Amino acid sequence: MSRYNRARRVALLCGASMVAVAALTPTLSLAQEAQTQPSDGATTVDEVVVTGIRAQLRSAQAIKQNSEVIVDSITAVDIGALPDRSVSEALQRISGITLQRTNEARDPARLAAEGGGVFIRGLSWVRSETNGRDIFSARNGRGLSFEDISADLLAGVDVFKNPAANQIEGGIGGTVNLKTRLPFDQSGRLAAISADYNYGDLIEEGYWSGSAIFSDRWQTKIGEIGLLANFSLSNVGNRTNSITTDRFDPVTTLEGDTVYQPKYLGWRDGRWEQERTAYALAVQWRPTEDLTFTAQGFYSKADPTNIERVAGLQDGTTLCPSTGLIYDNGVLTGGTMTGVHAGGWGCYPTGAAVGDLGSLEGITYDGNIRYGEDHKTTGDYSLNVRYTPGNWEFSGDIQYVKSTAELMSLTVGTQRSMLNTDPLSAIVNIGGSSPSLNITGGDLNRPQDYYWGYAMDHVEDNEGDSLAWRGDATYNFDNDGFIRSVSVGYRGTDKTFTTRQTNWNWSILSAQYWGMANNNGGVFSYPAVYLNDGTLNAALPSHTEFYAFDNFFRGDIAAPGGFWLPTASTVNQGREYANSLFSAITGRPWPQGQGWGWSPVSTDFANFNPGGDNPTAGVTEQDEKTHAIYTHIRFGSDTLLPWPVDGNIGVRVVKTEASTQARVQLPSLSSPVCPGPDATACAAFNQALAFSQGGVIQGVDTSNDYTEALPSLNVRLHLRDDLQLRFAASRAMVRPDFNQMQPYTTLAVNFGPDGYTPNPTAGYTGTGGNPNLKPIMADQFDASLEWYFAPQGSLTAAVFRKKIKDYIYSGVSRESFTNNGVTLDFDVTRQMNGEEGTVQGFEIAYQQFFDFLPGPFAGFGVQANYTYIDSDGGRNTAVNVFDPNQNAGGGNLDLPLEGMSPTSYNLAGLYERGRISARLAWNWREKYLLTTSAANINAPVWSEDYGQLDGSVFFTVNDRVKLGVQATNLTQERTILRVGYGDRMPRYSWVDTDRRVAVVLRARF
Repeated sequence: MSRYNRARRVALLCGASMVAVAALTPTLSLAQEAQTQPSDGATTVDEVVVTGIRAQLRSAQAIKQNSEVIVDSITAVDIGALPDRSVSEALQRISGITLQRTNEARDPARLAAEGGGVFIRGLSWVRSETNGRDIFSARNGRGLSFEDISADLLAGVDVFKNPAANQIEGGIGGTVNLKTRLPFDQSGRLAAISADYNYGDLIEEGYWSGSAIFSDRWQTKIGEIGLLANFSLSNVGNRTNSITTDRFDPVTTLEGDTVYQPKYLGWRDGRWEQERTAYALAVQWRPTEDLTFTAQGFYSKADPTNIERVAGLQDGTTLCPSTGLIYDNGVLTGGTMTGVHAGGWGCYPTGAAVGDLGSLEGITYDGNIRYGEDHKTTGDYSLNVRYTPGNWEFSGDIQYVKSTAELMSLTVGTQRSMLNTDPLSAIVNIGGSSPSLNITGGDLNRPQDYYWGYAMDHVEDNEGDSLAWRGDATYNFDNDGFIRSVSVGYRGTDKTFTTRQTNWNWSILSAQYWGMANNNGGVFSYPAVYLNDGTLNAALPSHTEFYAFDNFFRGDIAAPGGFWLPTASTVNQGREYANSLFSAITGRPWPQGQGWGWSPVSTDFANFNPGGDNPTAGVTEQDEKTHAIYTHIRFGSDTLLPWPVDGNIGVRVVKTEASTQARVQLPSLSSPVCPGPDATACAAFNQALAFSQGGVIQGVDTSNDYTEALPSLNVRLHLRDDLQLRFAASRAMVRPDFNQMQPYTTLAVNFGPDGYTPNPTAGYTGTGGNPNLKPIMADQFDASLEWYFAPQGSLTAAVFRKKIKDYIYSGVSRESFTNNGVTLDFDVTRQMNGEEGTVQGFEIAYQQFFDFLPGPFAGFGVQANYTYIDSDGGRNTAVNVFDPNQNAGGGNLDLPLEGMSPTSYNLAGLYERGRISARLAWNWREKYLLTTSAANINAPVWSEDYGQLDGSVFFTVNDRVKLGVQATNLTQERTILRVGYGDRMPRYSWVDTDRRVAVVLRARF
């Protein structure tokens, strides 16, 4: 269905259903009585009492209208109006903001249960802050993992799209400011609770969540004191079902034609659960009217777990040109896969795999169970003092942020033997929006036909902490002059980011279908251990089960076939427990076994080096200090122009100092002795041999510093009381991610066929991170026309253009290295700065309640926004510079920027009348490039157009109690991804996830 037809369908749904479903206030905003202006120096918004959707629209609209910078806001009411379980899901309702729905862009096979990365105007360079202070997650070191933050703790969120000089630097896409509550925001005591039960129809389970807030303020002998405590416990679960292909590779048919078939074809069932706890505490003391002290603490802990079961067909089957396969423009869309070539021979394996005796044994069939466990925390603690004597304003602030991220992943795979089993076939249809697979030809429910295949684990232990301090002084002029106020300030930070990660530790258990393995007389090595065999360990058979993939795609797509897999208890009790089960297999001596195999990866992280499977393996500690000074001038005049004008101008000067210790892995030569005929021929070999002595150069202090000036100008013309025109221009910067500055380089000497003459085109090569990267810079221009025709009604239009330079991309440079008295020049592939580009577009937003309609129809309203983005130039960045496939993908200039949808929009129908408040909201984004090189696939992956309908309805029981129902993904939308580029982009995966329904109670005391 085209996006235009889909838009019409959704508009009809909104018109027909908005009375029955939609939204209202979240728990903790029932008694929020004041919304403060963003920290841009403007005055506060008039106090409003939050009672429902109308109050939310009024409050958010007032923030936007009265701000001196370009900002969009959502208040606490709006955050809880829809079933958005995280901040990122709430942010997608704002114009210009889109959401990435994968856990990792390079891992598109696994969609996130909650919304993940946030993009503003198509750019991922988004800075995050709480209450105007910087915040980050140890998972990435720069930005915040918004999905780890509970929306229940927030008073509102401001999204700044063009900054002022008094705002912290670091975001080209924009800045997201999470605002928590303060006791002085309330006029008196506030006590409120919220509870909900959230049920997913695919996972068929429900989860309880709740939150509570208490706030009060007292007059004492030492002045006024306020206290606020806020707690949130969020439990949520999700199930995803998917059918997945792979990269489509060229295959030659018996007739000599080139066709394209998937390298893999499988199906998976993923189940994700998370418990997220969050706390906020604030204490305020006002000893005098002009002096206020504020202490705040914010802590969030997220503990997600996920378990995934997968079955599928490997390349020995999927790349086999069987008879009866169907193609569209040379791309496979269906037919029967038999594992037998149209010429009459087995494609693969032939004479080497488990049970293969050189005959035609059908398709390869394997599966695995994967378990992941994360423990992520973020703590933000601050102390602020504000002193306002006369025309002066002084403030001082100190903040400490600590974040940790511990991750563990364990996968165990089994495979079906071809020995003495019925050959299997796969009937395939992968050409449309509803794929189908069907495994036929044998009994799948026989444990004696399956054997233990492999295991893989991975461990991370990352942390980051930051100390920041700032001081600001403002003088407010009390005359009618052009200059309204002058501010100056300083901010300093000291941040340390440490990564500790292993590689992805894959190894064999008993056998592999592609390996030399056979249990028939011990002809080959690696004898397979079958799942019903308890000889080596009596507990092994009890750790397996036949998994039938029940209720697959809610029954809309038949389960392709069941599989004998390890049980959840095999993988969710820790890596050492799994090793206690499998060590009897992997420890078998020759010839009964291979004498080696999987064992848990060591957590002595220093033993690992970055590589193709993980760019941040090993231990890396990076320190960064910043110093910023700024001046910020607010101005205004009622007579200078035909219309009243106001705004601000300023400049922020920032110095960044980064330091770390570099490590260089020296070449490893294949022979300690030159195989050449004489000393002359061996000169280059012997030189490389001498250079490589010691194996590594480490402990070399590396530093990088740069200073940037960031001017800004914001001007507002008041054309009428309800109509204003804005213009903004600024220079912004975003610092490189810490993983891009990985201080590790690996060098190689590549000899030709003779083994001693360097390859003439690539003799001396290297790969590494780049601790000397500079920031990406952008000159930004915005203009907007804003019509505020009612307290809850507005029509706004904005255009923007960003001229970006110093994109970070993978490039090659000639570098000299010296060791053991020998200096050699290497062509090193690193992340480097370069390339320029532009991002431009426009946004339109409209909201209104139709109060002019008669009777109950006056309760209807609408919110809508639309964003268009166009880009030219620029470069994508390889996540892992040590992976040549990613470097090649990032360098493909025919591909657009990752994560950038040309168009996106939101459309919401509103209703608020009497005791009923409701909202029905559709969020949609156009097709976009998810990644230039997906993991294992090594090809670009795209997300097709995607829209989702959510809603809620609340009933006000009395002044203190509200009851509601919220629903997510009402229309059960399917996510479809494509693979490849150009004129060949077949579908890669089809994913269904839960439709969730929550019953909500909110009460105020």
